[in-house]
Amino acid sequence: MKKSANRFRGGVLTSALIALAGVFALLIVAPRTAGAAVMRFKVDVDRSTVSVAVAEPAAWIRGTATGTFRIIDGAVSVDPVNVPRTAKVRILLDAGSYSSDNPSRDRYVTEKSLEADKFSTIGFESNTVVGVVMTGPNEGTAIVNGFLTLHGEAHAMTMSVHATLGADGVFTGDGEVKFNYEDFGVKVPTIWFHTLLAGDEATVRFHIVAVSEAAPPH
Repeated sequence: MKKSANRFRGGVLTSALIALAGVFALLIVAPRTAGAAVMRFKVDVDRSTVSVAVAEPAAWIRGTATGTFRIIDGAVSVDPVNVPRTAKVRILLDAGSYSSDNPSRDRYVTEKSLEADKFSTIGFESNTVVGVVMTGPNEGTAIVNGFLTLHGEAHAMTMSVHATLGADGVFTGDGEVKFNYEDFGVKVPTIWFHTLLAGDEATVRFHIVAVSEAAPPH
């Protein structure tokens, strides 16, 4: 149970981190005009997705469970002239929104593992962006560092993100990160009288879309 909860929580947190990282990378590829003002972006929660995969108990038979979390809010700000020192990202996920193809599993993850009634959100906030590598005029990768808060605990998190900046000024970031969710105090799920444990590693994949706050409404 702990591992499962931690996984999913870790998955959510990881998602958050990834999402933020994606936005950062996108910001990094923005035009760097001298004297440019701070750019501010809002994460589009309807077009962004975060999923987490964890090996099921008796994985050799049951395989891997994959679920998604709903992004509540997210924002990014950066001065294109000095991305490493000015880039800031924050993202918030609904811990009780875990959804897979199994309602029973969903209840267990949210109620027993993540304890969403006590820890209703999962959040990530960045502190540094390094290793920026441009792979095209409006495309590149970057490493984003920050803190992920899951199940009431905050731990350092690092991830690599691939980002692009579209002609319409919309940033998109994609990435994947793996971590041990038990580090956050999340219980690993079990079955058969606690004799079989779920995997303790969560794999989080994300697709983040961020729109400039200065852009006119559609």
